[in-house]
Amino acid sequence: MKGLEISFRDIEHSDGIEQTIREKSGKLTSTFDDITGIRAVVAMPHNHSNKGKLAHVSLEIGLPGETVAITNDNHDNTDHEDMYVAVRDAFDKAQRKIRKIHDKRVDKNRRAATV
Repeated sequence: MKGLEISFRDIEHSDGIEQTIREKSGKLTSTFDDITGIRAVVAMPHNHSNKGKLAHVSLEIGLPGETVAITNDNHDNTDHEDMYVAVRDAFDKAQRKIRKIHDKRVDKNRRAATV
């Protein structure tokens, strides 16, 4: 896995969460080989007492010429009390966003080749 950085904030380090992030990052980079690096920040900030503690996962994914930022900040989603669900949702969102960028680049290259 090229250029993976994982940070934990307001939460103890978890080998299980780190392993999950490594697996999902590996899958993402194998799908999109132009990814230059991934930075993941996992946090469990203090939220309103009536909502409980909700996990916050943000990703910065480096692509040639740009950085894709994913902020999975679902304050109203009680499923995100589970850190694994928050990580899964962040990587799902990242995959959709990178797929869209990738498809746009491929389409642009195809159009340039036909001219």
